[in-house]
Amino acid sequence: MTGHAGQVPLRVGVVGLDHYHVTGWVETLELFSDRLEIVALYDPDPAAGVRLAPRFVDPSLRPGIGERYRGLPVETDLAALIDRHALDLALVTLPNRDAPAAIAQLARSGVHLLVDKPAALDAAAAREAFATAREAGVRVVTGLTRRYAPAWQAARAAVAEGVLGTLITGSAVFAASTVAVRGPDNPIFDPVGAGGGILSWLGIHDLDGLPWLVGEPVVEVMAMAGRVGHPGLQVEDVISVALRFAGGAIFTLSHAYALPARGYRTLVALRGTAASLEISGEDLVTLVPDPACDGLREVRSVYPVAPAPGYGASGRDAVADLLAAIGEGRDPAATGEDLVRALTLVDAAYASVRSGQTIRIMHN
Repeated sequence: MTGHAGQVPLRVGVVGLDHYHVTGWVETLELFSDRLEIVALYDPDPAAGVRLAPRFVDPSLRPGIGERYRGLPVETDLAALIDRHALDLALVTLPNRDAPAAIAQLARSGVHLLVDKPAALDAAAAREAFATAREAGVRVVTGLTRRYAPAWQAARAAVAEGVLGTLITGSAVFAASTVAVRGPDNPIFDPVGAGGGILSWLGIHDLDGLPWLVGEPVVEVMAMAGRVGHPGLQVEDVISVALRFAGGAIFTLSHAYALPARGYRTLVALRGTAASLEISGEDLVTLVPDPACDGLREVRSVYPVAPAPGYGASGRDAVADLLAAIGEGRDPAATGEDLVRALTLVDAAYASVRSGQTIRIMHN
């Protein structure tokens, strides 16, 4: 991002120091040092302010937020953080149980927000928090980073242009490292603080991204889930979800903590009467009829993304979008309301798991 000579940096508070992603987001914020200055930290646990490192951290991220923050004020009361430090923006990396109240309190004080997902135990809590932010007129960007990935953006444009013809079906597979690799005591597996398992933590990316790609709402959800890969687990480590879109297409999602070492594997496919699209990492593959062989022709487009520290290129672009949204008085591409819609589908999937029934989604 280009520098802004003479512009006073926005004052940033980090709200939540014991989060799996906090170190990545802090490193991403550091990319904007000409526009952002972290001035204070908050966590209700004083020990977190001493460690400056979460007890569990994504292995792809640095282990702590950095010793450079050792001299900053650390508050254990959110009101004190707000009253004493004149914040313009806050990074919210709190347990899902605690995030909504903090979001609302910060918003009422006029603080713009960068919020890691899913940020709530359910859609109702998120809806109330982000409604407060909307009423307060602050800008909110959420960690729904698929919207900032070039391959996903290209796929969305292709769907909108009618490349697929009539959409029939689609699928999304998300495999991540096992519970044992991530640590069974990791807060992301705590049903009280986190609420759910892999669907709310990682599957929410697909539950946001797929309706965004398709351009239609989901009208029905059915799911089954299990706790298979680790003894004593209290949230699901594997789930399969079926979605029916408003236009009739049926999608299947399969998500699991199932890789025996750190890493991810993802594949998203959309299949229509005229063509198919497949997204894997930075690649977008289009399958179209090939009259020369009376078969299919594969067209591969690669959207290379320059590596970026911290939460990666998509995280960097989300922060850049938030800053532009603040300056231009508009919404970012991934809003609080978008997160509410994704959490509505998470809630429906869990309701289906409990009841064994298809859950109908009502849209206003």
